[in-house]
Amino acid sequence: MADQASRLREQMSLWLKAQQLGREVGAQDVGREAGFLSAPVFAIMSGKGGVGKSNLCVNLALAFAEDVMRVLVIDADAGFADVEILFDSTPILTLCDVVAGASIEEALLAPRPHVDVLAGGSGRFFDEIGEDGWGRLWDGIARVSARYAWVLVDCAPGVHALAERILRQGANPICVVTPEPTAITDGYALLKWMRVKELGVEPWLVVNRAKSKTEADDTAARLVDAAAKFLHMRVIYAGWIRDDPALVKSVMARRPLLQHVPGSPAAVGYRQLARWIQKRAHSLGRGVGGEGAAR
Repeated sequence: MADQASRLREQMSLWLKAQQLGREVGAQDVGREAGFLSAPVFAIMSGKGGVGKSNLCVNLALAFAEDVMRVLVIDADAGFADVEILFDSTPILTLCDVVAGASIEEALLAPRPHVDVLAGGSGRFFDEIGEDGWGRLWDGIARVSARYAWVLVDCAPGVHALAERILRQGANPICVVTPEPTAITDGYALLKWMRVKELGVEPWLVVNRAKSKTEADDTAARLVDAAAKFLHMRVIYAGWIRDDPALVKSVMARRPLLQHVPGSPAAVGYRQLARWIQKRAHSLGRGVGGEGAAR
């Protein structure tokens, strides 16, 4: 557990140094070294589909943007992409095109102020990313990362090679579950996969669609305790989002909740989670600044 915390502190220290480098040599030069990231990357993950992972990713990005921070959202669920739908955007180039050799700069959408998106592309499938394709994708992410305060990756549900690659590059996992038994079981399986793969991560846990704080806290306690007892893994409870009928209405309107019903209970929860992440990152030695602060 100590190794996991030390690994995250080291990542935060590297991101802070990268921001200082960006101020000295210019943001366009940061990230030229392959895989050199200038912003923290968070992999939004879930053991199963349907737990609200994509909505959390999109609204979390908007919560950061409300605090005048630039955010890059990467939809890594290629073929089943929801981010572009939630933003009511139509991409010309997608993650698949970047993997094939397209410039990531040309592929980025700007659906909202301070938020850029690399779309996954609905109906654009690939079976596996080879080493060359992965190199093009990750080098592109590293190249543009100096522009942003945060990079959020909306991963496909379950376990897959792309998520493993992203975590091995230093992304911190944010695991999303609901109080439903199947979501809890699959959430534990996701944590176990991380342990078996020896990824050395310290996952952050978010309980979504809870009817009360008590229900959310009980759900989190079950997973945190089970991970500590059986997996010898430290899992950090980051917060919870209330079950909110306004979210369904926002999805039907193809407008993120923070903009559709900004005062709704779930919207409040998204903002609280954003503040928790900022505070946690700061405590680990990573302050927001440089090119990530929108102007």
